[in-house]
Amino acid sequence: MRLARPLAIAAVSLAAGILPSAAANAVKWEAIERLPGQSPVIVMVEEKPRNYFRIRPGHPLTVPIEGPARLRVVSRLELPPGAKQVVSYSLRVAEGDKELNRADTESSASSQVRDTEGKRLIGKSRRLGVDIPAGRHVLTLSVEGAPALLVRLHQAAPARGGEPTVTLTPIEAPRSVTVQEGEKSIPYYSVLPGRPVKLRVVGPTSVDLICRLDFDASMRGPQTYRLGLSERGRRFRELQFKTTKATTAVYADLADRVPSKFDRVRLPIGGGLHEITIELLSPPRGSAEIHARIPQPTVGPQE
Repeated sequence: MRLARPLAIAAVSLAAGILPSAAANAVKWEAIERLPGQSPVIVMVEEKPRNYFRIRPGHPLTVPIEGPARLRVVSRLELPPGAKQVVSYSLRVAEGDKELNRADTESSASSQVRDTEGKRLIGKSRRLGVDIPAGRHVLTLSVEGAPALLVRLHQAAPARGGEPTVTLTPIEAPRSVTVQEGEKSIPYYSVLPGRPVKLRVVGPTSVDLICRLDFDASMRGPQTYRLGLSERGRRFRELQFKTTKATTAVYADLADRVPSKFDRVRLPIGGGLHEITIELLSPPRGSAEIHARIPQPTVGPQE
């Protein structure tokens, strides 16, 4: 099934319809301008000075933060003068040995951002979000694959009642199904062997993937399934879940299948237009369902 309306148009139409309520519920971000023992680096973003902090491989950034809260990390590469290449890097946010989130992304020099000293080029922005539970926390931000990375930090209160989101309609999917749970009916899109789901999304943003395995009459107990995510033919992530049958959800239009309990993962998406392909890697003759969402527009200080 190839869906007629492109995602970009669908997302704009939905956003236009909810802007008044979105503004009322919008997340208000506050910049973290100082950190203990750190000297900020001034970066001019559209001729406005912004405080960033530098991270180097082997020299992570320590960020104390009080929860519950949400942390937004805007990252930019530091590049030598004249650099035109695209550079891949990984930004990791952890607390102790526990990884909280990770962005495996790439960037190149920005034409709208400059170094105040004129000694280097500054990359296009990439974003990563982390939910912080209640209590006092000390996070570490580390980088791999780049000699130096600049990060700007914002914090906000946790969203009440969950973060407002907009549902994404795939540009291509083998079929659509409806999951009914209580009084809710939620559209999902099937991932079948050799027949992936394709999403088109404009970043920087994040995509929440809610995934369910289809159980047939022969499947008993916990089951494992794997999904592969790729862009432009390059596999950038694999997801593996172990799940059991849902006790409160049913398919409205698949009489011979039962949905599993849902699994959720958040994908950080870099700037620009992206087409993401989601494939079923296992079970080889099974099927899974995907529901995708992105955050509604938020307000707050610019980078």
